[in-house]
Amino acid sequence: MPPGRPREFDTDRALDDAMDLFWRKGYRETTTRDLEATLGITQSSIYQAFGSKAALADAVLGRYQSLLDRELLDPLIEREEGLAAIDDFFVTLGEWLTEGDGRGCLMGRFMGEAARPDADVEARLAGYRAKLRVAMSAALRRAAAAGEIPADTVDSRTGVLVGMVLGVNLAVLGADEREGQRAMVRGVRAEIARWGEAAAA
Repeated sequence: MPPGRPREFDTDRALDDAMDLFWRKGYRETTTRDLEATLGITQSSIYQAFGSKAALADAVLGRYQSLLDRELLDPLIEREEGLAAIDDFFVTLGEWLTEGDGRGCLMGRFMGEAARPDADVEARLAGYRAKLRVAMSAALRRAAAAGEIPADTVDSRTGVLVGMVLGVNLAVLGADEREGQRAMVRGVRAEIARWGEAAAA
């Protein structure tokens, strides 16, 4: 840290507080004054620590991404099962989206805004979508190797599942009632189960 720049706050706490604010208000609607009030520091301190509102948002999303990786995406990539791993992913996703106050996924919150975010934030969101696709594709390739689905359908099914994940995220943002959100997840899981049944028939 350069001389003359005292750190008057805890960075981890600041990121958590900013995450909560962005989650409640969205990126565009969160003002610098909102950040000052929530983090308890001045605009100058915020910019000295993070560089800009967009850079702060990117840091927040990076912190959130680590949670997604640990709880959802890395297990989907690393497990040995195919369709069973995908089913478990959607079980966890459903719990993730509807627990607490049911505010859903922070990545989905940012992606759901009408105005496009700044370039570095958009890059972070694109990275999340890319990893989601990689994780789904990895699980589907294992499913194909196990004879659970035809190998030539991996790419198309990957697109379907990624679309389902993003769609459920947006449904939560649309204030769909909690049971409706759970029903969507059950519907996705039922479709995945049919894939396995079709292969076994």
